[in-house]
Amino acid sequence: MLQQLKRHNYITPTHFLELSKGYRVILTEKRTELGNGRDKLANGLAKLVEARDGVEVMSVELEKKKVVCAQSQKDCENLLVEIVSERRVADEQRKQVEGDSERIGKEEIECKAIADDAEAELNVALPALQKAMAEVEKLDKSAISEIKAYKSPPKQVETVLAAVMILFGNKTDWTTAKKVLGEANFLQSIKGYDKDNVSATIMKKIKGYVSHADFKPEAVGAVSKAAGALCTWVHAIYIYASVAKEVAPKRARLKGAQESLAVKQASLQKAQEELAEVTAKVNRLKQKYDDSVGEKNRLRAEADQMELLLDRADKLVKGLAGENERWRASIGQLQNEIGRSLGDALVAAAFLSYAGPFDTQYRSNLV
Repeated sequence: MLQQLKRHNYITPTHFLELSKGYRVILTEKRTELGNGRDKLANGLAKLVEARDGVEVMSVELEKKKVVCAQSQKDCENLLVEIVSERRVADEQRKQVEGDSERIGKEEIECKAIADDAEAELNVALPALQKAMAEVEKLDKSAISEIKAYKSPPKQVETVLAAVMILFGNKTDWTTAKKVLGEANFLQSIKGYDKDNVSATIMKKIKGYVSHADFKPEAVGAVSKAAGALCTWVHAIYIYASVAKEVAPKRARLKGAQESLAVKQASLQKAQEELAEVTAKVNRLKQKYDDSVGEKNRLRAEADQMELLLDRADKLVKGLAGENERWRASIGQLQNEIGRSLGDALVAAAFLSYAGPFDTQYRSNLV
């Protein structure tokens, strides 16, 4: 150096200290730089592997979701078929119920007409019966005792009591009449007499009494007010029973119609309940179908979104497949450089510490 540069070059301990310090700095910086580069590439490779695995997992999930979507679609179709079938049954039952309701409504009107007709005929006889019952209500034990007191009753009184005995199915003699009059429930028997079921035999016998010119409440009442009241009662029972006999066929027809109507009404009620059950079932199926369609649409939307993401991820993975080998090679190269960094850092630090005084040509020769 003295010959070429005309100056001395001194090596001192300071140069060694600079070498040591510079070596540590250069080695740290170089290893950090190379390590960062290697780690970035390694992270990139890990992301590629993760993406590839994710694509595989997503592909499996997509296939499963497609199967679920297909099953959901099938369930919706089956529900729709069931709804159509149940609705057909409901429509048929509804038509049947409507037809039955209309027919039963007409029968109800007919029953009411029969009942009204029978009631109208009976109402003709009711005023006389009500008048007679009002007269009977006036009777008390003293009035009955008045009649019983006769040892030999007047003819009109005896005739009235004979008619009363006939109505009760008893003998018509005065002894029997007095015995019946003495019964504690006699007046109650009069008031509660079964006027709707007087036999034809009794009616025939009573007709002979009520048609007699002397068998008049006014004439009998002039002799005995109590006997007059009973005479009025006998006339009223005869009139009412006569009308009831004429109305009896209508009542029988009404009873038969009402019984038939009751059976049909019960059948209609059952049909209406069954219709309500079928209608409720159809409504439940419709709600279930709507829910299934909503679920199917949700699954389809998820599958479409997953398929879109899968397509994008697959394209990305395939697009970066070529980078995989290059990055692996770069990682290997960087790893080798990290291994050589000890020597490279030492050479660099030594060059900086000791080659400073030399010219460019000499430095090049050193390298």
